[in-house]
Amino acid sequence: MGDRPLTVFGRLVRERGWGYARFSREFRKVCVELRLDDVTPQRKQFDRWRTGQIKGVPRAEACEALEGMFPGWTAEQLLALAEPSLVATADAPLARTEQEPEHTSETGANVLLEEDEMKRRTLIRGLVVGTTLGITESALEVMAAARQRMDLALESSAIGPATLERWETTAYEYAHAYQTVPPHRLLADVLADFTEVERLLEQRQPIRYRRRLCRVAAQLAAMAGIFASALGAHREARGWFHTGRLAASEAGDNQLEGALTVRSAIVSLYYGTPASAHEQAARARHILGDTVGPATTRGLLVEARALARMGRGDEALPLLRQAEDAFGRLTAEDRDDPSFGHTERQFLWHLGNAWTHLGRTEDAWQVQRRALDLYPPTEYLDPTLIRLDRATCLAQSGEPEEAYRSATQALTCLPDEHRTGMVMKYAIDFSRAAGHAQLPAGREFAELLRA
Repeated sequence: MGDRPLTVFGRLVRERGWGYARFSREFRKVCVELRLDDVTPQRKQFDRWRTGQIKGVPRAEACEALEGMFPGWTAEQLLALAEPSLVATADAPLARTEQEPEHTSETGANVLLEEDEMKRRTLIRGLVVGTTLGITESALEVMAAARQRMDLALESSAIGPATLERWETTAYEYAHAYQTVPPHRLLADVLADFTEVERLLEQRQPIRYRRRLCRVAAQLAAMAGIFASALGAHREARGWFHTGRLAASEAGDNQLEGALTVRSAIVSLYYGTPASAHEQAARARHILGDTVGPATTRGLLVEARALARMGRGDEALPLLRQAEDAFGRLTAEDRDDPSFGHTERQFLWHLGNAWTHLGRTEDAWQVQRRALDLYPPTEYLDPTLIRLDRATCLAQSGEPEEAYRSATQALTCLPDEHRTGMVMKYAIDFSRAAGHAQLPAGREFAELLRA
């Protein structure tokens, strides 16, 4: 089996010296961390993953667990045959690891650790004698040296407090630029900053610094996902939100983890299915628990909007009432942050979207007007989506010609660089819902979409 070509996954598990038993334990841990069903593969499937003897890719849960085990790789990449130089590996030691029982190396390491520990304890017992203080000077020196080594390990850092504080403001700067600067410009900068934070995390950091850096990484991943979604790259956006959830979990920030789950649900709402969006938003509510915050209000509105699109209005209405109550309890700081908080104008446009899909055009119209009044003229994305929702309301009210004219105006007033994939997807969805494409205004709108 050693001569058989390996997949990237096969190279990675060989590099770690993992046999099937160790891999299964690690895989189950990831399933628990990601709140997935236990989809650990059988031994035969594990061997097929290693050697590429499979067709297609495993089911979604298994792919998500695989990507959680090996961050930076997609399931398709992991299960593709590896180039010889793709994963740096020392062949001889790895081959030896595969031939030996998996527990052998672990048992040997444990024996060495136990021997070292016994030596240390014997040394301390030999130094501690019946003196007046109960401990000798030599023993105190040994203790002090051990303590100082630990202090050094915990305090040594490749980053200073001021630099860390600067990184913690970076994501918020992107958040405030999002509505005014085209997302393709911001995305390049976010990726550059994310790479720098990744390098810092690869270096030794005090635990408290590492957690803060993980939180910064989660926030930057969130911004990358938001920009990718705006540009229409919905699959890549979901990948970034998944990476962000891993970093948020490492930071111990369940509110941020829940917020990233909500963001992934929003992508499903725009590009996937309402059922998938509803499922993810419900999962976010479980992660967030009883704490009320911006992610709670966003999540409740996503659930309600998804249910409205599924024709389950009776279930959506209580969620809208809960969202309004939760929004009323947000702090002023939460309402000032457009990406990790929930501003009033965003809340109103999400609420108006729910009323639109519930067919309550009068309620939608009032909320949309209030939302548009709050957006400054320099912000483009959300106001355009709101105007397309208003066009949908006109179509629902029996005014398709006026609806198409309103939608055309919304797009033509938008600068070219802001006509992103999300806006165009939203416009196409409007045209499908409005019908009456044979009308002159409908044909004009279809021509605008083609252009």
